[in-house]
Parts: sequence; structure tokens; C-alpha cells
Amino acid sequence: MADATRRFSASVVTEDQKQFLRDLPLKAEIRRGNTRFYLTHATPSDPLYGYRTQDSDEWIKEVESVPADVVLVGHTHTPFVRKIGNRVLVNPGSLGQPKTGKPDACYAVWQDENFDLKSFSYPVERTIAKLRSLSFRPEIEKDLITVLQTGSV
Repeated sequence: MADATRRFSASVVTEDQKQFLRDLPLKAEIRRGNTRFYLTHATPSDPLYGYRTQDSDEWIKEVESVPADVVLVGHTHTPFVRKIGNRVLVNPGSLGQPKTGKPDACYAVWQDENFDLKSFSYPVERTIAKLRSLSFRPEIEKDLITVLQTGSV
């Protein structure tokens, strides 16, 4: 599935768009008030492809390796908030291809120094109709639709 969607994306994205994406930083560090945030797609040690489950002990080293109060990550599409020492690790989940057992889009809200994980329903069938127009192989299309409808692989 990942290979098929990667090839499709590469075929429809222009060279200028690809260059824009290549030029994006692999991480961002920002401060809001007294809170330092570190943001990356996957993990600090492997920003594009690092994969850690919520309960992995490897997160301890990952979180301790960055100068931040809050580490925001993604890649697994699984929402969670985890306290590690004095730091908070947050994965807000996914707006596409959820892995929560529900088709809802997921996100996190930071307010008053706390994170709330949220989700909302969206028109999944409209997304599926667009997906069907992209001409993936039938087995890939079926798998992508299953993920969108069920929030599971």
C-alpha cells in the first residue's frame, strides 16, 4: 500500500512541489510562552521513518535527546499523550489513514498547558469515491478503502 501510494504521489506532484517538499525542515523547534516544543514526523533520531509504539521504552531516549518540554510526533497514526520525566510526548493521530479502529480524523489541542486528543467524523465516502477515481490496482484500492472505513489495517 505504501509503495503504491508513494509511486502515485510521485507521478502527480510537480518538480517544483517536490523541491518544496525536499526543502522543508525535518524538525522544528518553537517556543510558546515558557513551553519549548520539538516537532518531527516520526522520531528525533529518524525524522522520516522512525517507528515507535506508544509504550516503547525507546521513547525515553528519544525524548531525552531533544531540548524541549513537549515532543510532537506522528508517523504511526496512533494518537497518544505520554509523560516521560518532566516532558510530554504527543502523537495527535492522523487526518488520513487512521489506526484507531474508527474512521474519524484525529488531532490534539494544547490549552492551558494540557493536551486533549480529539477526533471528528468526516465524509469518508466522498474520500473513497475520489480514491476510486485514481486507478490503483484493485487489491491496493480495497486495502486503502478498508483503512478509511475501519481505522484499521
